[in-house]
Amino acid sequence: MRTFTVKYVSNDKRTGHYVYRRRVPAALAEVIQKREFLKVLGRTEAEALSQYSRYNEHIEHLIALAKHGVVGLSEAQQRAQLIALFEEWGADPFGPGQSENERSWREVAAERLVGPHQNPRTGHYEGVPKSKEVMANALLGGMNKEAPEPTLRDAFEFYLEENKKPIPEQRKKQEQRLKRAEKNLIAVIGEDLRVSEITRAHARSWRKMRETQGVTTSTIRREKNDISAVINLANSELDAGSSNPFVGLKLAKATTSRLKERFPLPQEVIDGVYGELSKNKSLLQIWTLMDFTGARPGEIRMLKSDEIVLDCDVPHIEVRERDDRTLKTLWSVRKIPVIKGALTVCQELLKGAASNDYVFPKYASEGGLDRLSSALSRRVRKFTKDPKHVPYSLRHNMRDRMRRAEVSIEVSNAIDGRAYSSGEDASYGGEISLEQKQDALEKALTGYPRRPQ
Repeated sequence: MRTFTVKYVSNDKRTGHYVYRRRVPAALAEVIQKREFLKVLGRTEAEALSQYSRYNEHIEHLIALAKHGVVGLSEAQQRAQLIALFEEWGADPFGPGQSENERSWREVAAERLVGPHQNPRTGHYEGVPKSKEVMANALLGGMNKEAPEPTLRDAFEFYLEENKKPIPEQRKKQEQRLKRAEKNLIAVIGEDLRVSEITRAHARSWRKMRETQGVTTSTIRREKNDISAVINLANSELDAGSSNPFVGLKLAKATTSRLKERFPLPQEVIDGVYGELSKNKSLLQIWTLMDFTGARPGEIRMLKSDEIVLDCDVPHIEVRERDDRTLKTLWSVRKIPVIKGALTVCQELLKGAASNDYVFPKYASEGGLDRLSSALSRRVRKFTKDPKHVPYSLRHNMRDRMRRAEVSIEVSNAIDGRAYSSGEDASYGGEISLEQKQDALEKALTGYPRRPQ
């Protein structure tokens, strides 16, 4: 069970089975006559994982139906939730019923929904709420077997499901970014249109709206790329259409180069943060490792004890791809020599550490990157108000030190976790050795003070 931490699933000690167990919300209990959802997913973790996604999605549809009804949903969302409900009933989602008994109870259920709205004089149904009308029609006739054409909301939902980040905090940021893009696009269009109905005029209107709002060109470009990716996937996987009006949409040239997005920290700011962290051992160690290696905050906070290698000719840390940590690119997988202050910290971290332990457990858990960023940013802000001065700026400081030391660009990139070269050159040659990287860091950090004790 150590690696199996899926929500709502536990291991039955008596049978050894993995069981999905979840309380049925009160509003839904009245409809399906259950107090909890209970399902055996399998005997092994692999079996349970293979069954989990579909069953959990089925339950989520039921709960969403209980909470919000069918009003305000796209046809595809409405259809998915009603199918889940009919399957829970053991009923036919696509017809009036497979037996006389099923057809009878469905007719009775439909009458309970709309009966109070029947005019006794005319026999007509008047003022039936949309949610009741949809449910009654589904009970009496079932739903179309053909899935409806997807709308923008359907396309964004599908894209998130197909491309969801594996790590919770990354997934949360991804969902926030895509939900923002979806909201902005639908706001300018005015309604949740089918994907095939989105035109170049809509794309231009979206661009104008975002520019008028004063959004930076780089942000508009990232949002445009997200929207374009969503539409492309909907076209290829959901048969939403054949064109993408966001492809080739021209944007203004960026007014700020990437070089100006963040600035290196002045030395007095770096020293000031060291002083602020003197009584916070973990943050001081993280700050020191970032300062003396140029590694990303996310790479340092997730370090494990067996990724700190000191009993060798070139002491170093290893940045690996793991199930609980994804890296920016394949080039991010690397070994970084530790010297001076970084070596001192690594020696401290290994004292009493068990094999494979996180060395910064407080910041390695879910939400840890946000906590780390907030904690370090607060200290940085005490010494500079420039918004381009951030903890991540330490990577820029290291790059500047290597430039001043005339370290070659390929060795600098190897330490930073970037592609050694661009174009065809990136495909040739072997790795930069640890000895080369150690020599480069020694040159770059010559004369640089050891961290305050």
